Amino acid sequence: MSELDGLWLFGELTQADRALVLRSTHRHRYPAGTHLYHAGELGDSLHIVVKGRLAALAGSDLSEPMMLNLLGPGEVFGELALFNTDHRRRASILAVETSECLVLYRDAVQQLRQRHPQVNDMLLSVLVHRVERLTVQVGELFELDAPTRVYRQLVRLGETYEATERDGEIPLTQQQVASLSGVKLRVTNRVLNEARADGVLTTGKRRVIVHDWPTVRRRAGLRLTDA
Repeated sequence: MSELDGLWLFGELTQADRALVLRSTHRHRYPAGTHLYHAGELGDSLHIVVKGRLAALAGSDLSEPMMLNLLGPGEVFGELALFNTDHRRRASILAVETSECLVLYRDAVQQLRQRHPQVNDMLLSVLVHRVERLTVQVGELFELDAPTRVYRQLVRLGETYEATERDGEIPLTQQQVASLSGVKLRVTNRVLNEARADGVLTTGKRRVIVHDWPTVRRRAGLRLTDA
């Protein structure tokens, strides 16, 4: 089996095509606390997360950066660098735990596209996936109230950390949960404090422990069977 089996990005490729792409990648390991790159740097590669979790950050070094996204196994980032030689990274990427990525560099991708046109479909899937995610995020900002957005983000974080069973631990601060939810910290604190009073979760230093996922999903406006 290929290491790419099971990743949504390669679902339309044959086994042979996956092996071809895999041979063109470079594996990189990033210790926790390592920046893969910083916002503003020239980019030349796409990254596929195979192990660990990484954060997309925005903000200056003078204050705690805003966490825009949390990336786990199967996630892809940096794809815009493949289409523009002058592309500068829009966010900084930080390994929040020891992580491994498969990296596809622009030159290798161009060769693959010339010799194997089906790789274009793979890259199109990346862009479609990105647009769909942004569409959902923008829609939630306009359609959902702040508490619902906080609970929905907890659901996503639980899935990212594979912590969706009772007493599942999400090792993030309340500030980070607020950033990811697009909700002010004071509002996020109020939502989490109310949930804690109801016995739904507990909070500690750099962690949120969810005891009652069905209630979190219900408050997120999701059915128990929703992904």
